[in-house]
Amino acid sequence: MLDIEIDGKQVQVPAGSTIMDAAQLIGVYIPHFCYHKKLSIAANCRMCLVQVEKAPKPLPACATPVTSGMKVFTHSELAINAQKGVMEFLLINHPLDCPICDQGGECQLQDLAVGYGAAPHATKKPSASFSTRISGRWFQCRKCRAVSIARAVYVLVRKSPV
Repeated sequence: MLDIEIDGKQVQVPAGSTIMDAAQLIGVYIPHFCYHKKLSIAANCRMCLVQVEKAPKPLPACATPVTSGMKVFTHSELAINAQKGVMEFLLINHPLDCPICDQGGECQLQDLAVGYGAAPHATKKPSASFSTRISGRWFQCRKCRAVSIARAVYVLVRKSPV
């Protein structure tokens, strides 16, 4: 068993575990798209970037094996900026047709975009059929007002670092 620290919480994990596995053991959520426990690790999406003490750059939590004494920071400024940068990159070319998409309202990209989106235009009022401003951020939904408000409240209640 290896001892590591994630966001100040100590955890013991078996050798060969990844940072993502260790975080899940203690209930720390690391955003991700391509990670699944039963699939091979690809680390393609890079949404799970975290800061590891003494590492020169953010590392993907799904592909980084745990070492004894490792200190991981999932909500540090470096990790959050890396995750926001990945999200911004993903959204640059993503079509803006959420209202007609089959996944509308049940999309992991939508959920993470609200919580981890890096959009510098988030403080500007969007042109949508419905929009609301909560705690200085604009939330919008062309389909349904309840979905938009529920997502906004969810983001604020879960004490997101954004």
